[in-house]
Amino acid sequence: MKGVILFADNKILEANTFENKLFERLNASAEYVVFPINSVDALEETLKNVSTFKALILDWNFERDNTGIEDELGIKLPAVTPELLLLKTDIYSLIYVYSQNQISEDIKSRLKVKFGSKIDFKIKGQEDKVDYHANSIFDDITTFENSNKHMEIPFVWSQAINKSVQEIFVELEQADPNWIKEIRDTATNDGAEPTSEVIDIFHHILNESLIQNKLLREALNAYQCDAAAIAEENTAKLYRRFFYSKLHEYAPLMTGDIFKFSDEDYGVLITPECDLSNKDKVVCEFLMIKKSISCAYQNKKRRSYAKDPSSADGIFHNSAISQHYLFSFPFDAKQFDCLAVVDFRNAMMVCERVDKDGNSISIYRNGYKLNSPYLHQMRQRYVAYIGRYGVPAIPVSLRNYILKKTEK
Repeated sequence: MKGVILFADNKILEANTFENKLFERLNASAEYVVFPINSVDALEETLKNVSTFKALILDWNFERDNTGIEDELGIKLPAVTPELLLLKTDIYSLIYVYSQNQISEDIKSRLKVKFGSKIDFKIKGQEDKVDYHANSIFDDITTFENSNKHMEIPFVWSQAINKSVQEIFVELEQADPNWIKEIRDTATNDGAEPTSEVIDIFHHILNESLIQNKLLREALNAYQCDAAAIAEENTAKLYRRFFYSKLHEYAPLMTGDIFKFSDEDYGVLITPECDLSNKDKVVCEFLMIKKSISCAYQNKKRRSYAKDPSSADGIFHNSAISQHYLFSFPFDAKQFDCLAVVDFRNAMMVCERVDKDGNSISIYRNGYKLNSPYLHQMRQRYVAYIGRYGVPAIPVSLRNYILKKTEK
């Protein structure tokens, strides 16, 4: 078996239709497991619960039937079409769109912007062309896989996650069916934020399981990437994702959240999670970033780099004890070459969690969060800076005595 194909079409289970015959032909192959899906609702639910599939074959001409809901509510609801579903869903697989008629170039363009080469558009065939279309789909999947070798590892990774998650849930339930309650109660009694604690503990267990996964390790060890040419801007975008996560609309206040207090003043929240979950904690602590100072420093280093590329090494090693540098900083969501400077000498700012007008400090979040371990590195370096303590130098005579080799 090479994997799973999702085939979504409202006629897929209707006998003697082209769609049903194509499904039967695909399903008869020993190469793939083909799941039939005959409604938009079923497709939406499947996409939420099945994370690893090779391809999605999607009928373009069906939509959600809202009749029953509309009769009950007495209002007209907008239909949910395949286009709307695709535009709101992230899919890391080949998408094979089947349509009775040509799809407009405007719609194709919108979907191509989101899915790139991972989406293809085909016109449905006749009943006597089932074998041709089935072979065409298999050939296209093979061609797609051969031209997207970089996707092999994520598929193996997803399978490893699926397997590990099931194993961990079974083990935790066998140990204590109320394991979530145990963690939440312990965290609550200890002053921590219980929901985050449950997620963190499970994440750490999952991480340990994945590190030991034999198939994933073998796939990563065998991965050939020496010849891959990577554009510098792509690397900057990649590290934007490594360093920062986008915050969802209802994300709780978290250590590492990035705030924009003005066009000039940005801050990284360093208050510990346990304090943030404590409603009696009325202030938050930030390490502040001045945009103009960061830009001026970056331009200065650019001039030095133009003369001597090695002059920039200290920045990327964070070698200055009084400063910390954050790369690809999201001053602007679409600009990836910004350097942010955190000057520990005057970076700390404390402010009220709720202002005099009753507004939560959360309104100043800029939509990004500094990820671990980069957040922990910055906090640790700040603590090291403010906690440094000097002692008298060792005399030269003692250095010489220790370092000189003497005959015995």
